[in-house]
Amino acid sequence: MSATSIKSITIITSPYHVGLRASPVHRSRVSEGPDFLLSSGLLASLQGLGLPIRQVELAPVADDFEGEIGRTFELLRRTARAVTEARNSGSFPIILAGNCCTTVGVAAGVWGSNDMRNKTDDALGCVWFDAHDDYNVPDTVISGYFDSQGIAMMAGECWKTLMHTVPGHRAFDLRNLVHCGMRDVNDLERSRVEGSPMGVVWGNAVKRVDFAAGLKSEMDARFAPGQAALIHLDLDVLDPTVGKANSFASPGGLSDNDLTSCMETIVGYTVPVALTLASFDPFCDTRDGAQRVTNAAKSAVHAVLQGLKDRNLL
Repeated sequence: MSATSIKSITIITSPYHVGLRASPVHRSRVSEGPDFLLSSGLLASLQGLGLPIRQVELAPVADDFEGEIGRTFELLRRTARAVTEARNSGSFPIILAGNCCTTVGVAAGVWGSNDMRNKTDDALGCVWFDAHDDYNVPDTVISGYFDSQGIAMMAGECWKTLMHTVPGHRAFDLRNLVHCGMRDVNDLERSRVEGSPMGVVWGNAVKRVDFAAGLKSEMDARFAPGQAALIHLDLDVLDPTVGKANSFASPGGLSDNDLTSCMETIVGYTVPVALTLASFDPFCDTRDGAQRVTNAAKSAVHAVLQGLKDRNLL
């Protein structure tokens, strides 16, 4: 699929946390973020672009997949297939997910699509927005939180055998990844990030950061103009003064205007080919706070799609 053939939007929802929906037993509510975003104005804002919209929800994972790891990898496989199908049909995929490692499946799905499967490994870039590094491996994660390993999984640094079951997967070269808004990391995590080839625009709770300028500088150093790019947006990249996106929110993040400016910067320099929104617990803050997070997400998505439309790419 060439950029100029994108004629519709496909919303792919994965409303799960470690493969499970929220329930009285499984109380992590980031799985409720996708439905909240859609019902609180995101869908209406996309309809305003005047493009056909298709909605796909990934089916619940059967109990025959073992534990959170088995369930999560089955969802990654389903995500990859859904993204590939959307792109091969000329549609721009927007993925709404509970867990941020969903982008591991999105990347595989993009690589597996018709216009990318024969491209070289440097043909796809990634901009990853998150308060956290997401670069743990099983030997370094102290909390045991499986979802903290997404970038390392995407880069082929862990879970290698299972990663090869995800259709389209190839190890992502971290020289083609820019992480924006990182600040809530321990010493070991910081050391791993600083020793990696990824670019980072660090958040800071003490002084003002020009995130868009920092992002532009990192993209200039890593991406070719017009390069295809994934966008991963973990909503806890936002500063808590905007709204508390989840229980891991931390100071020093992006304002809503920062986030919109960053998206405009990305779409002005690259050609986004997929966009993931993840890790939003709409019940972690007040209703007003959750709506402010939703509004920031809507503005970010609109900036990407409107930018593509303005360039006659959508």
